[in-house]
Amino acid sequence: MRHSLMLALALCCAAANVYAEKADSSKPIELAADRGSLDQKQGINILEGNVVATQGTLSMRADKTIVTRDAQGNQTLQAFGNQAQFRQKLDGKNEYIEGQANRVDYTSVTNQVVLTGKARVKRGADLVTGEQITYNTVTEIYQVMGGSPAASGGTKGRVTVIIQPKPQDKP
Repeated sequence: MRHSLMLALALCCAAANVYAEKADSSKPIELAADRGSLDQKQGINILEGNVVATQGTLSMRADKTIVTRDAQGNQTLQAFGNQAQFRQKLDGKNEYIEGQANRVDYTSVTNQVVLTGKARVKRGADLVTGEQITYNTVTEIYQVMGGSPAASGGTKGRVTVIIQPKPQDKP
């Protein structure tokens, strides 16, 4: 049985909305890997072996990535590996959001990131873990699911959320 927990939190419990670095989307994407297959006509790029992708403050590492772009310019990214990882600076703060999972899927149309398989998202000292984490990069709404009994060795899957207290104002 899978447990689902809808979290409408901005992981640091701040009242202000904090988003990923806005300038990143206007910067070029640099991809490096051991090998690649690029089909510009179909809009499909496959990179394998020590894949490193960077765009501004966003960096991602994976064993394999598949990046597609449709005629309207919408992009999808699938990253696979023994813990694909990403890190991105938050807009206007000297703080980063970091995540890892066995698979990471991103769709620009919906602004959804889905981390599957030992998923973990960390922002500052706050942490969310589960078998699958769905995160909207615009609304900052998380949905976290624990694993099924088969996926977690016969025990019920659990999610973990660690939220640090808000610093108190000093007199």
